[in-house]
Amino acid sequence: MTIPAIRIEVNGELVAVAGAKDASLLTASLGLGAGAEKDLAFERPVFSVMALVGVAGDAPRQLSWCDHVHLRKGDRVTFELVEVDEATPPSKALSTPSSTELQAEAEKKGRRK
Repeated sequence: MTIPAIRIEVNGELVAVAGAKDASLLTASLGLGAGAEKDLAFERPVFSVMALVGVAGDAPRQLSWCDHVHLRKGDRVTFELVEVDEATPPSKALSTPSSTELQAEAEKKGRRK
């Protein structure tokens, strides 16, 4: 069974094929950031490749790829929409609290009864 994925290359070099079987969202973005009192700058690139998985279940997670990639002015980033049998394993997986866990935490802190 194939899955939708995003193939990511930087300067012609493959860095990842991001995708997951139970993803409800798969996104890749590139931008420039600014500090509190600064203008946009090439020194602060924003590069994100992530997926949300298991949203309908008890253990939703946020997966990310390319966390190790540091871009510079002149770098060429290519995103290609593909179908693959197997994607690159994510570099990071963060658990997302379920609505039940969030409610229990709020009740514990006295915010909701």
